[in-house]
Amino acid sequence: MASEDRNPSPPPIEVLDNDDDIEILQADLIEGTAFSKKWTLATLLKLGKEVEKEKEGKDEKEAAEANAHGIDISEDLENDLCRLWDMSTNMLVSKYLEEWKTVDILLDVIVKSNAPRVVEIAMGILGNMACSPPIALNFSENKQLRDLVLATLGSSDARTLIETTRLITTCLSMQASQELWLSAISIGEKEVFDKLCFILQSSTNCDLLHATSNLVDTVLDVDEEILNDWATTTLIQAVTEAHKQVIKEKPEVVSMLLHILNILSTTDTGVETLVETTESILPLVIGYISSVCEQDDVMSVRGREHSISSAVSVLDVLANTSPPNLDAVLKHNPKTLPHLLCILAAAKDTSPGPSEPKKMMIEQPTLPKNGQDSSSSPSDIASASQSDKKTEVSQHAPGGDEASQDSSVAEVSQNATVAEVSKDASVADVTQDASATKVTQNAPVEVDDSDDEEIECVAVVTKESNFLTDVLMEFFCNLLENHDAGTSDLISCINSCKKEHLDMLKQSLTETNPELLQVLDTKPSG
Repeated sequence: MASEDRNPSPPPIEVLDNDDDIEILQADLIEGTAFSKKWTLATLLKLGKEVEKEKEGKDEKEAAEANAHGIDISEDLENDLCRLWDMSTNMLVSKYLEEWKTVDILLDVIVKSNAPRVVEIAMGILGNMACSPPIALNFSENKQLRDLVLATLGSSDARTLIETTRLITTCLSMQASQELWLSAISIGEKEVFDKLCFILQSSTNCDLLHATSNLVDTVLDVDEEILNDWATTTLIQAVTEAHKQVIKEKPEVVSMLLHILNILSTTDTGVETLVETTESILPLVIGYISSVCEQDDVMSVRGREHSISSAVSVLDVLANTSPPNLDAVLKHNPKTLPHLLCILAAAKDTSPGPSEPKKMMIEQPTLPKNGQDSSSSPSDIASASQSDKKTEVSQHAPGGDEASQDSSVAEVSQNATVAEVSKDASVADVTQDASATKVTQNAPVEVDDSDDEEIECVAVVTKESNFLTDVLMEFFCNLLENHDAGTSDLISCINSCKKEHLDMLKQSLTETNPELLQVLDTKPSG
């Protein structure tokens, strides 16, 4: 492509002949950027004309075929649209686009175009613009936009669906716009629910499963009424099918799926559904717990505390609701309880003592490369706990389970840019918050400046390990309290664990629930 077709960088000031040239140049720049207003508007005009031309000269049959199978666009137009998409990660460019009614143009494109790539880019630009809270609120107050975006969840194009779910999740992550979207989802609840479950059940695109899981997780976490309505076997089946697809190719999505199950366990309706589908859920939950351990030793729980807690919370519901389910847990994998005790020992080992906190090295968070998803959990968006049992998980922390809400929103815009980012389309402004992702909330950080190339953050980490320890101890206490020697081999299974782990459990019970110690000494029947 000829250089003059690109969105040009401004010439150096010294090559300009006079003040008039400088004024003309500056007048063409979007305020605060080096991007051309003329080029931006020309590209939007070119897009509108291309969409209008799609049906020109086509009879009814040809138009129907184009609508069913989609059409391609020229390489030049696609490249220009990708540059505009990249540019929209700059909030000043997004503000300019909104001022020039770009939203109306893009909505018209989404409705009329038969080119999947055009619809994807249009939705992606809207998603980037929505990362600005004022723009997100304006979007959310636009009923036409909300209805069209939710309707697009029925698209057959995976990349369009990724951008659609990202846009909805971004708006849901902002308090000011959240209620408007929840209201729209509630109005078309059955239709939206069916579309999301269909994607989870049938898609083989792991990036789409990631984005859809993040959206479902976000909706369930912020609206209890929808949570009760969606707590069905259909959703459980969709989650388990998605798990089969992502477990090897995109294991970070497993954390989101576990959190969805954990949220369901916080309502009576959800508990009933989980128990009803025990046979389907056990492979997911126990499989994850087993993956944390290797040769009966925990490799590391750091960064996975919330995911493990989600799995344990769901397992607690399954194992302690009725004795037959406890038997099912033990029979599915006899090593499950030894593994959990091993994880408990590891969590306690990484927790600081009463007098002096332990310190550990945390990797400096890095931004995901353009076009790649960052995991966890889009999210993914900080989860607000709705009950004592609910695990607090944010799904979009790169390199870990937890991130601040601001950073997750910034990362969403970063992940959106599927096309390669041109050097002219700088994303520095958008990703500034994401690059400062918090390793732990309110944790003092010491920076070692001895090596400029490898910066290590030393953080005092207590909250996550203590939380995981509490969840595990609650699980074991519930097991022992509900123990019936005539219906399970629970005691034999626990007593077969490593002596140091068993001693650790007894010591913890001595401190918290000494009355349960005698249960461990009970001889199983038969």
